[in-house]
Amino acid sequence: MEKKHVYNKIFTESEWQEVNRQNKETLDDFIEEYTQRKMKPSTLAQYRNDLRIIMLFIRKFCENKSIFELGKRDFRKLSIWLNNDCGMSSARTNRVMSACRSLLTYCEDSDEYDYDQNVAKKVHGLPKERVRTDEDTFFMTFEQIMKVRKKLLEMGELQLCVLHMLLFDSGARRNEICQVQKYDLGTKNKTNIVIGKRGKTFPLVYLDDTKELIREWLKARGEDDIDSLWIIKDGNTKKPASYEMIYDWVMKIRKVLSDLEGREIDIFPHSYRHSRAECMLQGLDTRIIDKQTGKPKKFALEQVQTFLHHENPATTQGYLKDHSEDLINEMFDI
Repeated sequence: MEKKHVYNKIFTESEWQEVNRQNKETLDDFIEEYTQRKMKPSTLAQYRNDLRIIMLFIRKFCENKSIFELGKRDFRKLSIWLNNDCGMSSARTNRVMSACRSLLTYCEDSDEYDYDQNVAKKVHGLPKERVRTDEDTFFMTFEQIMKVRKKLLEMGELQLCVLHMLLFDSGARRNEICQVQKYDLGTKNKTNIVIGKRGKTFPLVYLDDTKELIREWLKARGEDDIDSLWIIKDGNTKKPASYEMIYDWVMKIRKVLSDLEGREIDIFPHSYRHSRAECMLQGLDTRIIDKQTGKPKKFALEQVQTFLHHENPATTQGYLKDHSEDLINEMFDI
């Protein structure tokens, strides 16, 4: 069945008029963001059509509630409905689910939305044709983080290297990273106070090797009257980097990681936050040593929750990989 025929089979203007208004506005906001990122018109149209299908599903089968209220079971039903009832191929189903993940990842990262737990990413793609935003690409390993750090330094991309490591060390959202100022950085292990979601205020934490990178960057940058840590150079002039530019820089880092791994890896600014939480819980950051065991320190879920400024531990749990099978294997020595 052709893509256009599938969309026309599902979409009707009369039903679209009844779709939850907030869901429509969220879709429009997402498309505007991706338009600003210079996405191709054909790709934008594809996103819009795929996301409209999702909103129609919510209207019909999920009481037309906000997409932010859906749980893992709802997204699993969506995948089954697309494949079985709508006759979509596995590849097309996975593409629609990928669009859903991208929308929710954007809302999770944006300070404009009170949304912290992208449960859609917990629903696996259909066999043989897995979506590109699976766990292997969503979570960066500590080894990958350090490989990219080394490569960026070799390339002379000092500012990108600082951004890469500060995003990882702090687990900060993009909006929070944008607020970091240069003053007193490199003298301690915390930034200035930033404003996070729900008006929370706190400094961002970074480790000693990142502190050294910041010192190098500020020395190379030289004197200027710009408060922000992040700048754009245009000839002999400098100006503060925008919120959108932080995203563009992460896309450059994504290309470096993909080139190093020899495969396409889809990371986004918020991927650092998920990766940081996973590394802390599993004790994968070899820079943080437990004084009692002499091994990389494992943090408790409650500690990770506090670090990420989450009010609910369930939100923090949603940031992590599912290790239930590993625990079962360990229980029975499998």
